[in-house]
Amino acid sequence: MSIINIRKDIETREDIRLLVENFYRKVADDEIIGEIFRDVLVFKWETHIPVMIDFWETVLLGGASYRGNTMRVHIDLDKKHRLSPVHFERWKKLFFETIDEHFAGIKADEAKKRSELMETLMLTKIGQSRNPNFIQ
Repeated sequence: MSIINIRKDIETREDIRLLVENFYRKVADDEIIGEIFRDVLVFKWETHIPVMIDFWETVLLGGASYRGNTMRVHIDLDKKHRLSPVHFERWKKLFFETIDEHFAGIKADEAKKRSELMETLMLTKIGQSRNPNFIQ
């Protein structure tokens, strides 16, 4: 007898909390990007996780709880630890894995699409920010 695992779509803030918390558990232990969160950012679970929950709630559910500047955060991070496409690819791989483990549906697919768009935009802006004449 087989057990069927039916995954639901991302629908609530609690769903986003589940996604974000499980994702960052993977990130913290990852050999490619984990050091950025442990050593460069000095990752603080209790402060970063709620911000990321707010961010993804705003992006996926249309809330207005996120008030940060994601681009500025990543440009500043790049100055401390040079970010590369490898970092973003790994982030995306872990994020997609976490989505697929817990969710399936329109919002789950949208989360993946949004992360790909963010990756492209961030890599472009980070590259531009390395130019001494960069104005944000």
